[in-house]
Amino acid sequence: KGAVITTHNLPKMVGHRTYLIQLFQNLINNAIKFCKKTPHITIQCSDSDAFFRFEVSDNGIGILPIYQEQIFKIFNRLDKKNYSGTGMGLSICKKTVELHNGKIWVESDGKSGSTFIFDLKKL
Repeated sequence: KGAVITTHNLPKMVGHRTYLIQLFQNLINNAIKFCKKTPHITIQCSDSDAFFRFEVSDNGIGILPIYQEQIFKIFNRLDKKNYSGTGMGLSICKKTVELHNGKIWVESDGKSGSTFIFDLKKL
């Protein structure tokens, strides 16, 4: 789809490599899949004493606030008719973040993209 991915302030960190790769793959793949135009994805990180806070933002279709918690439940898909998938990606993201003693959530107005925010505890 010709996605444009921009990164800012990404740290070197210690963690479960395979799980962290899958976390970013799932978020990037979703940003591409759920975009009706050329996907623009920004990944940035801020650093605190105990956590890294990552934000993965996109210009996709967005997620209405009423669905923002349930999307992290396994096998839960909001639009089975128009988009393929198993409904496991975001639940895997949540488990990976929890494995790193963090939390994940999404912010979106449901119309103009989404930002997935997650904290990963420094090991």
